[in-house]
Amino acid sequence: MSGKKTVIYGVVILFVLAAVMPALGSNNVLSSHNKESMKLENDMFWSIETVDHEGFVGRYTSIALDSQEYPHISYCDAGNWDLKYAYWDGSEWKTETVDTKYMAGVPTAIVLDSKGYPHIAYHEAGHEDLKYAYWTGSEWHMETVESEGRLLGHLDVTLDENDYPHILYCDKGNGNLKYAYWTGSEWHMETVDACGDIGWFSVGSIILKEGNPYIAYAADNELKYGYWTGSEWHIEVVATENGEIHYTSMALDSKGYPHICYQDYENGDLEYVYWDGAEWHKETVLEHSSTEGYGGSSSLSLDSHDYPHIEYYRYIKGEDTDRDQEYIYWDGSKWNREVIESKGYVGGCSDIVLDSNDNPVMSYFNWDLGDLKCARKTANAPPEKPDRPSGWSKGATGRNYTYKTSATDAEGDQLWYMFDWGDGTSSDWLGPHDSGETVKATHAWDENGTYEIRVKVKDSHYSESVWSDPLPVTMPKTYSILEKLFEWILRMVWPGMP
Repeated sequence: MSGKKTVIYGVVILFVLAAVMPALGSNNVLSSHNKESMKLENDMFWSIETVDHEGFVGRYTSIALDSQEYPHISYCDAGNWDLKYAYWDGSEWKTETVDTKYMAGVPTAIVLDSKGYPHIAYHEAGHEDLKYAYWTGSEWHMETVESEGRLLGHLDVTLDENDYPHILYCDKGNGNLKYAYWTGSEWHMETVDACGDIGWFSVGSIILKEGNPYIAYAADNELKYGYWTGSEWHIEVVATENGEIHYTSMALDSKGYPHICYQDYENGDLEYVYWDGAEWHKETVLEHSSTEGYGGSSSLSLDSHDYPHIEYYRYIKGEDTDRDQEYIYWDGSKWNREVIESKGYVGGCSDIVLDSNDNPVMSYFNWDLGDLKCARKTANAPPEKPDRPSGWSKGATGRNYTYKTSATDAEGDQLWYMFDWGDGTSSDWLGPHDSGETVKATHAWDENGTYEIRVKVKDSHYSESVWSDPLPVTMPKTYSILEKLFEWILRMVWPGMP
């Protein structure tokens, strides 16, 4: 190439770079490292963990802790309508499919037996049957408990001293509350309340005390509490609202007194009632506003002081794009409210238990990503907020583009990265990588539009960071001739360009 041609090409390249580099720089400069601290009192942190992200998974969750305080979760793979089960083995999450027939797992309830084996009650929505599955130690055993009527809606399960199951469930077709238990040789089934007002969200909790079942549930606008006296069911109305009552959940305190939370669905209030030995008390824990409601998918557990801990979701009325998974607890003098996860449409299909240190562990669903999540308080600090992804802010569909980011962990744990590409897809967990190491990922978009790339990180303890700030990326319909020329020249001077 002659010197004259070299000068000409050099001028053209400099002109092109001068034209495009300001735009590239504005999109590639990493944001300042801004950790959104999740530190709580007593040096505790929220550990947010993705349990399962293969498909649209995590609806209708139920959670239990084993003797080592490891979580076990039943849930529905709503992409395939399969019943699934996940558990923490001390180092990682394990998942497996239990039942794949006729829309299994809508909804689910789990309990662990004296050996730590899972027992799951669930509905088979395709046939509207009540089903029951348990792990024998070598395989899953599944059976149909009842198939008469339209058996569909929330349900609960517990085990007696013989590890025999007791299930509270809904005959939605007739609006009746039903109860089934295993005698050791056969299933016994009976109608507890034939009021005709039992619906999908009515069934709350069943707890065995001295061998007798205690239950909480809703019948239209009435909150009901009942127990078996040894000869008959005693049922009483505890509270009445103007509209339907949803998501009842009950626990018994150290004196055997019931505590119940529920959602006043018409108003969007989170309510709490309890028996003090002489009378019922009721209070509104969270009151709705003109735009916000509370108490969806509420679940209650009591700590060692008999103080209530409640998980629920907050939502924007009339919208299905903004939802937060939240948690509130009573410390003896006041209610303390905490946001677990709030980015996008998350929360619901949730359940809560407390460990031996009164720390909450909860399962819930991330609707935006279709992921099963588990949140628990732990002494392990999550990784810091990742840097905003850097890379090309403009491109063409069907072409791969590479983006990079990095994050640090205060304890020096190794890290895994997940990129959310803004088009309904995300990467797998990429790693492990050392703390502070730059990580790259590549993606191609199929349709024109503007997307926001964000990334989060988890450490070796499965604690996840908050999402990074997003990088907007646009896939235009066509490249102009000048843009194609720019890209051609850039590829000549930068062979590694994506």
